[in-house]
Amino acid sequence: MDSMNHRANVLTPEESKILAAIADRIFPRTETPGAVEIGAVQYIEFALGDDYAVLAPVYRRGLRAIERWAKAKFRRAFCLLSEAQKDEVLVDFETGAVSGFKLAVDFFDIVRCHVLEGVFCEPQYGGNRDMVGWRLVDFPGQQFGYADAYINKRTDLEPVAVHSSKPQEK
Repeated sequence: MDSMNHRANVLTPEESKILAAIADRIFPRTETPGAVEIGAVQYIEFALGDDYAVLAPVYRRGLRAIERWAKAKFRRAFCLLSEAQKDEVLVDFETGAVSGFKLAVDFFDIVRCHVLEGVFCEPQYGGNRDMVGWRLVDFPGQQFGYADAYINKRTDLEPVAVHSSKPQEK
């Protein structure tokens, strides 16, 4: 995926806003940055213009369905709902309780997966800004020649992205 160079505006500004509101509920900001701050939405938008282009129509239909369901259930646009109301809408999608959109469960699963990819991906793909996702889980990134003793264990090494020659400063 050459996402950093391929910046097609696949989603409309309104669709991007809804996607950001969904990402914010899937991986919310707490005492640490959330998906939006880490760049997950940019990652998804870049991917939809490149390797995930086949999913762009699914995203468009799904984001419209989220908006319709929010308005049917709460008489307000999804982005204007409270956090609890947004969660209710998303749980309805996750559990398939949405009438009129058979792909609700699949759409939710795809978006959740892509949000997490955007939080923890190689930064070159538009997400994991400043390797924050990796720092949250103490993942060292692309360390050259690091010992097996570090595999699947938290480390105290500064993360290194694939295109970096040295660790980034915090």
